[in-house]
Amino acid sequence: MSRYTYYIADAFTHHPFSGAQIGVFPDAAGLDDLQMLKLAGELNLPQTIFLQADDEEATWRGRIFNPHREMNFAAQAIVAAGYVLDHVRDDHAADAPPLSIATRRGVLPLHFIRDRGELKLVTFAMTVEPVVDRFAPPTEELARILSLKSSDIETKRFTPRIAAAGRPFLIVPLRDGDAVRRARFDFKTWAESTAPATAAQEILLFSARTRRPEVDFHARLVGPEIGPKEDPPVGAAMPAFCGYLCSHEHIRKGTYVFTVERGAEGTRRSLLNLEMDNRGSDRLDLRIGGEAVVVAEGHIEAP
Repeated sequence: MSRYTYYIADAFTHHPFSGAQIGVFPDAAGLDDLQMLKLAGELNLPQTIFLQADDEEATWRGRIFNPHREMNFAAQAIVAAGYVLDHVRDDHAADAPPLSIATRRGVLPLHFIRDRGELKLVTFAMTVEPVVDRFAPPTEELARILSLKSSDIETKRFTPRIAAAGRPFLIVPLRDGDAVRRARFDFKTWAESTAPATAAQEILLFSARTRRPEVDFHARLVGPEIGPKEDPPVGAAMPAFCGYLCSHEHIRKGTYVFTVERGAEGTRRSLLNLEMDNRGSDRLDLRIGGEAVVVAEGHIEAP
């Protein structure tokens, strides 16, 4: 049995006990795939990231697990890892060596933004090649799947589409943030619909009509593998969401900066900062960032 130190960080928030709960093992040397999966299951958090200093291309190799399987990418896990690494390292000087994490989605350089020495934001850059399919189930069918009215689904500025930047998501625009929160996934209707044939097993709901002036989009994930009372982090869907936005003709070429909110006050609200360079090509350059709070430290024995 080997003893490992882990931290819990609340990502995409500056309030403790809000945002996304992420487990971070800053030194996971020696752990194999099965051990990491078991440890992630034991912590039972939305995601746990294990950092191993054995990668030639980056400072660490980052392995991200939810309690059931390994994930290719999760923005909240990368930001949480950045805050934990800053929490445990001694050298915070401006000329300190740059840090990067190698994931299944490539090497992600970390950038630490400070104000008078205090860490205010962790961001990372990535390039994706999103694929967007304009096929989606009819509006009436989507409304039944989401237990909403057809009028709750937006079809003017944005339309439902399938988007993937690795993992596919069925992305459905809704009339307002209230509709996003009110939606209830209906498994029976889903199983009888054309939706499962799209290969997307998660639906990203969003609205550009939000209650807060600093928020551009309110978003939420639902689906057949998400419990009715769960509100999982949306960071893994953001590369696909950016590709989805750029697939609409009214989104012109240029650099866009925007924020995405997940949850609400009292329900672990998260706020993601995104920047994308839309050049009208197959490649999309993204910068994703946010705040985090380290809330716990513990030790665990690995079998």
